[in-house]
Amino acid sequence: MASSSRKRAIVGVILGGRFVKTRGVKRLAEANRKAGTNLYFFGTRDIDYKRRCINGTYYDPRKKQWRGKMFPMPHVLYVRGGTGSGVSRVVKRFDNLGIKRINALTGFNKGELFRHLQRDPDVQPYLPFTKTIDDPREARSYIRGLGNVYIKACQGRRGMQVMKVVKVRHKGYRYSSSVIGNLVRGRAKHFKDMNKVLKRFFGDRKILVQQGIDLVKVGNNGTVDLRAELQRNKYGEIEIVAIPIRVGAKNSPISTHGDAYHFDDYLPKLFPKYSTDEISELKQRINEFLIKVYKSVEKCYGKFGEIGIDFGLDRKGGIWLIECNAQSAKVSIDKAYGSKTVRRIYLNPLLYAKRLARKG
Repeated sequence: MASSSRKRAIVGVILGGRFVKTRGVKRLAEANRKAGTNLYFFGTRDIDYKRRCINGTYYDPRKKQWRGKMFPMPHVLYVRGGTGSGVSRVVKRFDNLGIKRINALTGFNKGELFRHLQRDPDVQPYLPFTKTIDDPREARSYIRGLGNVYIKACQGRRGMQVMKVVKVRHKGYRYSSSVIGNLVRGRAKHFKDMNKVLKRFFGDRKILVQQGIDLVKVGNNGTVDLRAELQRNKYGEIEIVAIPIRVGAKNSPISTHGDAYHFDDYLPKLFPKYSTDEISELKQRINEFLIKVYKSVEKCYGKFGEIGIDFGLDRKGGIWLIECNAQSAKVSIDKAYGSKTVRRIYLNPLLYAKRLARKG
């Protein structure tokens, strides 16, 4: 079994319906040369439950090529393939087989997560007003009351289901969204028109309304937020691996498809009037906030090997949680950090998987 020191931990990485060779997949394969797990990748269609085996794909470093072969069921499952129904079914069946996984969830329901976090006094001060609604028409009173809101799908990734709506005095509503990296903006004179826009954009998805925060901005009016990458290491300890600062395109409601910068380099540029001591104090507060959120999420759902935490800073240095991600794409790390950090962020989950397998 996995507890044997002579046997390597078997880690299976599910990538959705089928194997796709992405940059992240290559990085995991590279990290495995140091981690030393028996690592393979597979899709939902590659599993033979009767024979208890998987038609997996692995990288052969000696031949420098990707190869396929039949693997036993993994000791640990690593989900990197979204939150579709196919992946969810596999996760459920693997749970029933007693297979451990790196994260307790494949994806968060944003509304449910905020309801849980609002009950935690350690985290509650960092939460903007957030309310799940059943119908876009319910958004009207919140938009009018708050003036500036983000409307989001409760389950959506990479900023693809986010719309910013602003109530303009005597002029109706102004809205903006990012569709595959392209900024879409418009106006609606009356709420009945705004309601049509929301219904077109979100369809029948469950949505939430979140208070818009007056976040710190950069010169071109680009949205600035931060994506903290937190992981458990080989000892099971929580590490803040990196905090890229993301700057969106001009007037874009999200930063997802924009530029990213190193935390230590760019934070003083966001607060140019802060002294060195004030920047250090802000960093300390950010670190404390991140650990509180990570632990609070685990209290609700169970252990996580990694969580991406999106948050913003207001002009006074206040910290605001935006959302948590159970499957961080790690894109901003590549843009903002060096190869040492990039290697570490792919190595940590494999080392943590070895720990889980040993404990099995």
